[in-house]
Amino acid sequence: MPSAIKSITPFYNNDSAVPPPFPTMLTDQLELFGRTSNSKSSGLLADEVLTPAHTLSSKKVHVSEAQVRSQKSALAPEFTAHSASSTPSNSSEEERAGSSDDKSTSSMQSAEALKIPKPPGEPGHPGRGGYTLETTLDWNQKAYSKFKKHMHALINEHLDTTKCLSAQDPALLKVVRQKAVDKFPDLEDYSNCWPVNDIIMMRLKYTSSRARRQETKMAAGKRRLSN
Repeated sequence: MPSAIKSITPFYNNDSAVPPPFPTMLTDQLELFGRTSNSKSSGLLADEVLTPAHTLSSKKVHVSEAQVRSQKSALAPEFTAHSASSTPSNSSEEERAGSSDDKSTSSMQSAEALKIPKPPGEPGHPGRGGYTLETTLDWNQKAYSKFKKHMHALINEHLDTTKCLSAQDPALLKVVRQKAVDKFPDLEDYSNCWPVNDIIMMRLKYTSSRARRQETKMAAGKRRLSN
């Protein structure tokens, strides 16, 4: 004979109308399954305190400003030291440049002192405290004649032979001196290239006086013709 089926209630107490408490579950599970009308909300959600957004932003701003101030304070001494060290470097460079200029000037002066100095007096006036250029140079006859001829050609080409040395263009005088040194490099052994200056002065003195004499003769001839 088959036994009778007896239904068993799932609750532990059939007489009680209150269901058993929920087992321990996560908050997401409670939200998923829902809560009964008489169940209480979890204490985790009620006790959680969220920090306001403006408080977090103010903290971030405060921290960033502090970091900026700390970075500025850390960089300021380095920048000051760099700017302070720039002045000694510039002064040292100026000192080196000045010392190099002094050395070059002193070397030029010492090199000039080793050159042959100009004799006292004027050339072409040996009986009046001067000297004769050819005798003073003590060159051989052929070398001196070649030098004199070349100088006369340069004077006629670049200078005004009707005027004396003081009335000449300084730039043209420099050209004549440079061309003379290029042709006769030994002239650099003489201080301020005085043989070139002497022969220019003597040549222009002669040509300018001759031009004046010719002008005087021409003026006298015109007066005679007018009379």
